[in-house]
Amino acid sequence: MKRNWFLYFFKKSVSQRKGRIIIASLSVMLAVAIVTGLFGITSGIKDKLGSELKAYGANVIVTSGKGEYLDYDLLERILNLDGVEHALGQVLGQAFIKKESVEVIGLEMGSMRESGWRLDGSWPQNEREIIAGNNLKEALQIKQGENISLQNEGRNLELTVSGFIERGGPEDNAFIVSIPQAWELMGIEGKLSVFLLRNKSGDLDKISSRIQNMLPEASVKTLRQVAVAEASLLGKMQMLMILVTVVVFFAAVVSIMSTMGANVLERREEIGLMKAIGATRNNIRIFYIAEALIIGLTGGAAGFLLGYLFTQAVSWGAFDSFIKVPLYLSLLSVAVGVIISLIASHFPVGDALKYNPAVILREE
Repeated sequence: MKRNWFLYFFKKSVSQRKGRIIIASLSVMLAVAIVTGLFGITSGIKDKLGSELKAYGANVIVTSGKGEYLDYDLLERILNLDGVEHALGQVLGQAFIKKESVEVIGLEMGSMRESGWRLDGSWPQNEREIIAGNNLKEALQIKQGENISLQNEGRNLELTVSGFIERGGPEDNAFIVSIPQAWELMGIEGKLSVFLLRNKSGDLDKISSRIQNMLPEASVKTLRQVAVAEASLLGKMQMLMILVTVVVFFAAVVSIMSTMGANVLERREEIGLMKAIGATRNNIRIFYIAEALIIGLTGGAAGFLLGYLFTQAVSWGAFDSFIKVPLYLSLLSVAVGVIISLIASHFPVGDALKYNPAVILREE
């Protein structure tokens, strides 16, 4: 079939069946939007869930095997190991207040704000403000803004309680101070009692071995229950997304296949006429493929934009932040749209090629 005849029939077909093409493009758009959204969420959910799960504590704890202290400088070396996502140090000790013995926990104050601790009052604003565990409020009759004095072996710290925290752990019964404050109170400059590490769940054994080799005399304890729970949660969520993606993909193929099949039935005379004037099987196949490409490209591009918005909406609703969507996902979305359209048009095209032009033109 000559090129001008091909363009004539193609333009006529598209112009006369805009409604069906729009419906098919919308089907592709919705399918691609869901697939894109799920891929986008899956690609960013590990980082997001990882940051959220930090609030539930470490999955590896490192202490000195001899009951002594660890050097503060070692924390930076451990943090640089592959697979270590987060590392915090703590100073644990005892002090006296109003002749009562209390626990003191020294840690990075900034880490508490990122851990989802419930706070009654305000975070420390200067180096002489601290936070008290919620249980100490009644036990020691302490009020927010009250000045207190912590003593330890002749050392004395005059501090102000800026607020009270509640976490459901040992912190509820302790005074939370900064690491420099703990050093000053305990007289152990540059030392830490424990390292709390957040590592990739699948690499716990490897990371623990590396830390043990780095610190032969240290005690490295893996909290496998936490790690297994995290890995199981991530695996189930990813499997669910894959399953939904597959279902949506096939549903879109079936929907578009029905639309293309209806187009074939409506255009039997047109197909018969093209065959009668010399169109080959490849000419008609290219005719339908060109139409499928238009549907796939249009639906794929629109589906990516809709899927991107869907991904960010889900991320903001779940994590109060946006997910970074990889650039390759835009090309993948368009490719998925084209693939869906081509697969859906395969069987209708096969049926169209079986028509006998003489029988069709006689309306038999």
